[in-house]
Amino acid sequence: MSLIASLPWYDLPVRQPKLDAFWSVLRNELHRLSAPLLPDRLPLPETLNRHTPLVEQWAHPALLLSQCCGPDLFTPQAQELVPIARPVFADLDGTPGQYFSHIVTARGREHRGSGRFVINSASSRSGGAALFEWAAASGIDCDQVLISGAHASSLDYLRHGWADLAAIDAHSWPLLDTRGITIIGRSTEAPTPPFVMHRCSPIGAALIRTALDCAIEQAGASIQIAELMNINGQTYQPMTAPWHISLPAGAGGISCATAHPSLSAGQRMSVDPEPVPGNGSLIPIGSLK
Repeated sequence: MSLIASLPWYDLPVRQPKLDAFWSVLRNELHRLSAPLLPDRLPLPETLNRHTPLVEQWAHPALLLSQCCGPDLFTPQAQELVPIARPVFADLDGTPGQYFSHIVTARGREHRGSGRFVINSASSRSGGAALFEWAAASGIDCDQVLISGAHASSLDYLRHGWADLAAIDAHSWPLLDTRGITIIGRSTEAPTPPFVMHRCSPIGAALIRTALDCAIEQAGASIQIAELMNINGQTYQPMTAPWHISLPAGAGGISCATAHPSLSAGQRMSVDPEPVPGNGSLIPIGSLK
C-alpha cells in the first residue's frame, strides 16, 4: 500500500521548497524510529501529496500525516481522522499553541456598519468563524456571505470588489499576496490547526508525534514552528457563528490557505445569511444544511 503524506494548510508556492525539505527530515526520522519495530522498511512517500483532494486523502487508510482546521474534526469528511498534536507558531505574538486572524478589507474601502463577508468554508476557523465573531463584537452586520475556498481567493474577492470583509490566518499572511489589502482588526485566539492521521494508519500516533518532535527540533525554524503541544478532547469545538447560513449542496467543503480543489479559479459562491431565530443562540455551522 502506498502511503500518503501532505502538509496542506500553508502549502503556498513560496513555502513549498521549505515544506519539501521539512518532509525529507521527517521522513528520515520516521524511517529511523520505525526500523526497530517493523521487519520491513516502510514505503514512505518520497514527496508530499499535492494532487489528491483533501477529503479523499482524509478518507484513505494510507494517510500517514496531514493537517486540518480544528473544527473540521467535527465534520463528516474528517470522521476517520485522529489528531496528533498542534504546532506552536514561532512568528505569532500570541499564546503558544494559539493563532488568530487579521480582519481585512480592500485599501481605500469605506468602513461601514454592514458588509458582504467572504469566508473560506463553513468549517473554517481562521477564514470563517473568526470573521463572524469579530463582526458580532464590533456591531457589524452581515449583508451576504460568499464562499471563496481559500485565503488567497478571499483576498481576490476583496480586490475585485466582490466582498467587503474577510478574515485571514495571521500565520499565512506573510505567504500571501496582500497588495491592496489593509488590516482593520484582529480576531480572538483559537488553537492552531492540528496535525492529523487516518485512524487506520500503519504507523501509530505516538511514533508519528515523536518523529514530528525530532523533525521540528532539526528543521522547524524553516517553517516557523517552534514546537508541538498536546491535544485533548476539549482542545477543539464545533464551529459556531451568529448567523444561520443556508449552504447549497456541496458548498460545505474543506479549505486552507492554498487553492480549494472544488472551486475553479474565479468561481464565486454566494449564500444568504439568515438571522438566528429566538434568542440568537449560536448554531454550529458544521450541522447546517
